[in-house]
Amino acid sequence: MATSLAADLSEDYRRAEGDLPEPASALLSRARDSSIYGTRERDRLLTDIVAAYRAGPRQLWAPVILDLLAPALVELLPLLRPELPVVDNEEIRQQLVMETLRAAAVMPIHERGGDTKVRLLARAYKYVVRWLVREGSRQHCQLSFEALEEVTR
Repeated sequence: MATSLAADLSEDYRRAEGDLPEPASALLSRARDSSIYGTRERDRLLTDIVAAYRAGPRQLWAPVILDLLAPALVELLPLLRPELPVVDNEEIRQQLVMETLRAAAVMPIHERGGDTKVRLLARAYKYVVRWLVREGSRQHCQLSFEALEEVTR
């Protein structure tokens, strides 16, 4: 049975947390402490973490980014409908994580960092929706083996 997205992200974060150097740990603890900093400051810290992800090593910073965005990613999941039988909820989860990390890798970063979280999530959501639409179109154009046999008779 598949675990929840939040549980997977939390587990990956715990594994990576011990490998972070001291300055990175301090940056992360500031970014995770939502009670002290306002939205603008947390977004600026997320921008710094995205810059660190780009500088590498990515396998170390990816769980950190995903942990910071986990609540928003979990909220996005119900908005994405599977294209059964080919694309199920597990594949949508994987695609959303992959598109979030791709957005972190290639999206232009604004120096002020005022909208990094929203832009990352919007871009990831947009590309997952496009992927689902393509899969739906592809499935619609395909025939089952039984239907293909009927056409060839």
